[in-house]
Amino acid sequence: MSALLPFRWSPAKWHGIFHGNMAKSLLPSVFLSALALFSISSGISLAMPREQALYFLHCAGCHGLKGEGIAGVSPQIAQTIDFFLLSPEGRKYVIQVPGVAFSSIPDDALAELLNWLILNFGQTKRNFQKYTTQEVAVARKEPLLDIEEARKRILLTLPEKITLIKSWQRYATFNTRSIK
Repeated sequence: MSALLPFRWSPAKWHGIFHGNMAKSLLPSVFLSALALFSISSGISLAMPREQALYFLHCAGCHGLKGEGIAGVSPQIAQTIDFFLLSPEGRKYVIQVPGVAFSSIPDDALAELLNWLILNFGQTKRNFQKYTTQEVAVARKEPLLDIEEARKRILLTLPEKITLIKSWQRYATFNTRSIK
């Protein structure tokens, strides 16, 4: 048996994943994701839009139930996604990040999910040009290789760059600070 497995998991290694703060922060996401999966696969309606169920299944585990992000894991979506919609390059960036570009969600459902996400977590609800299936299909074929650099380049070109740089720096520098 040990010849088949190149590594061996010990209880100590699993402890960090399933105990403490990490377990507490993931528990609601895991529960709602399971509920959403059950709802989608069984055809039972739980009064949840399809896009919201897809968000719970594919995004909430890292970005939080309300788009708040998880420090040290993933950026906040709520109230920050609008920054990327102000330029064509930023709009494309939202589709090209690995979690979106490599997701198993079909192009049409992904476009609907992105539109739902912006309408529910964004600030700019008017003048919002919805993502199309074709736009998603084309952009996700070119996933980003350097997310940090792409994000920095986009945020530095936006009109309100002083506010945006602070928002970007807060996320980009969390690895250099000690998290307590």
